[in-house]
Amino acid sequence: MRMLFRSLGFLLLSLSTVCAAAPGWLPHAADAHAQVTVRSDAPSDGKVRLLLDVTLDKGWKTYWRTPGDGGFRPTIAWADNAAATWHWPRPTRFDAAGFTSVGYTDRVTFPLVVTTSATDRLQGTLTLSTCSNLCVVSTLPLDVPLGEQPTSGFAQAWSTAMALVPSTGGRIAVTDAVADGDTLTLTATSPDGWQQAGLFFDNPPGVTLSEPRLNVEGNQLTARLSAVDAHGEPVRAAGLPPLSLVAFDGVNSQQLSVAIGSPRAFWQTVAIALVGGLILNLMPCVLPVMGMKLASLMTLAGSSRRQTRLRFLATAAGMLFSFMVLAGVMSGLRLSGAWIGWGIQFQHPWFLAGMAIVTWLFCFSLAGMLTLRLPSGLTTRLATAGGAGMGGSFLEGAFATLLATPCTAPFLGTAVAVALAAPLPELWAIFMALGMGMSLPWLLVSLFPGVARVMPKPGPWMGRLRAGLVALMLGSSIWLMSLLVPDWGARPVLIVGGAMVAFFLYRCAARLPRHRENLRNLAFAVVFGAGLYAFLAPAPVGRTSGPLAWQPLSQSALDDALKANKRVLVDVTADWCLNCRVNELLVLHRPEVVDALTQPDIVLLQGNWSRPSVEIERFLSRYGASGIPFNAVFGPVSSTPAVMSPLLNKDHLLTALERAAPRSPSKIDKDK
Repeated sequence: MRMLFRSLGFLLLSLSTVCAAAPGWLPHAADAHAQVTVRSDAPSDGKVRLLLDVTLDKGWKTYWRTPGDGGFRPTIAWADNAAATWHWPRPTRFDAAGFTSVGYTDRVTFPLVVTTSATDRLQGTLTLSTCSNLCVVSTLPLDVPLGEQPTSGFAQAWSTAMALVPSTGGRIAVTDAVADGDTLTLTATSPDGWQQAGLFFDNPPGVTLSEPRLNVEGNQLTARLSAVDAHGEPVRAAGLPPLSLVAFDGVNSQQLSVAIGSPRAFWQTVAIALVGGLILNLMPCVLPVMGMKLASLMTLAGSSRRQTRLRFLATAAGMLFSFMVLAGVMSGLRLSGAWIGWGIQFQHPWFLAGMAIVTWLFCFSLAGMLTLRLPSGLTTRLATAGGAGMGGSFLEGAFATLLATPCTAPFLGTAVAVALAAPLPELWAIFMALGMGMSLPWLLVSLFPGVARVMPKPGPWMGRLRAGLVALMLGSSIWLMSLLVPDWGARPVLIVGGAMVAFFLYRCAARLPRHRENLRNLAFAVVFGAGLYAFLAPAPVGRTSGPLAWQPLSQSALDDALKANKRVLVDVTADWCLNCRVNELLVLHRPEVVDALTQPDIVLLQGNWSRPSVEIERFLSRYGASGIPFNAVFGPVSSTPAVMSPLLNKDHLLTALERAAPRSPSKIDKDK
């Protein structure tokens, strides 16, 4: 039936009429259904901008670049090998008698950029399809003088017309697109909601996509559509190339491109979470916890198999407990409607202060001056089963998880992104898998406790190792205190931090008679030096960006750069993100990368997420990110950015920058 309709439509379209004449067009008789005018800019570097205005009578419509069931898009056959890039305003969908078409009513203006070798006149022939109860096709010769002066008011008219063209960047993001047989399911998010949802797809070559069936839940839109070939037979959606589409949320319209994947089974997501949790043990932000791990192995070298097994099981239990607490917090935030991301607790000064105190207390524990226990009323058996150290082992595991949350390890980002958008039971299952993955080394030691006895026999080396571990943990506490400078100021942080370090050294002096005088002098020097620097040093001016000239990240800055035909590297970082610092030192500040990033057509935009920011939260959500580091390369030739791995790779970054480079005019498709 649909094929019969198209055949009849083509027969009707073959009945040509002519449109009204206007300046720039050869004179023809008037057509009562559409009036066409053209406005032109002054030529520049072999290019000229045109505005094609089509005014339609009431009840008549013309078509978008993918017209749907009937009609066809306007085209221009150019003379002198000219080529045009069309900019298509956001369309409207029309439904009648079971058929759907996509296009425009009333008045529409198409901005065009024409590349031509002509110097005096630009010539071509427009073919325009208009429909009401019947369809007609009109042809009109184009003859535009290429003078030195643009049409009056052209610059303002061009800006107005381009404002109606979907932007290549914005608030809307496609988070998932999976195929199942001939059905495609697409998920998109808009931080502004979906007051008037609309998706308009371009058909891949030889394939027709159905009208999408839309379902809106809060900020999330789910669309389902099917694919058929030219004969109406189903097409395997998984084999389709990346799709081009326009999304409209009721306020903003945006041009998007999305690659299609196969549906990921839930067990695959759980497996990814397990691997992500395991890799988390190797991330830079977990390095402060390595001291506790080494200390545990060192202290258990002479323990029984039962004690070793119970201590490591307690540590694994602490990790799992912390992940369940995180799942509960994430669930509560989800139910409250707040945006959630991995590591957001590090944005709050009270959390940083608490972690600084906890790491400081662990310094006393590693130095043998304090035994950490759980409250006896909480889990008496756990606190007593393996002796006085069981509670400390549990707290070590819980503390390791909290220190690990700023990290977005490979696989971890994927698992967390799925978890934060999944139903609550799946969220809990994924966080359980993350905890199992991170605690896996500890569980293996509990299964094979003989590993602890492989450690060298006790001797003088243990004292030196313990001192190194204490220094590592004390450095972690100082680092966490330094993150409070933006909230508390440099002077209070220096005074409090200096006092904490001095008190620790003073207590060490009481336990080490041979070095008592030296440690007390050092403690006094720390307090005196911190106080002197706090009152005499100038106020800090903020962290420098090294050899790269970063600009503040904003959606408007990104849009402006892309409109100016620039490539853009976006970096979302935070003061508490150690992985971000590693990316800077090992990749972004390497000479070859600096050379590539300082090219004149590259703009560097950096967002600091050290403290809560609604704009950065929306930006991360728009591109499906659940945490940082977040690095992405945007280019004017593609509406979809190249999102980098959380741990940057130099070659991958340079390749993405090269692919984002604009194409030469000879590579631009004609009549796109």
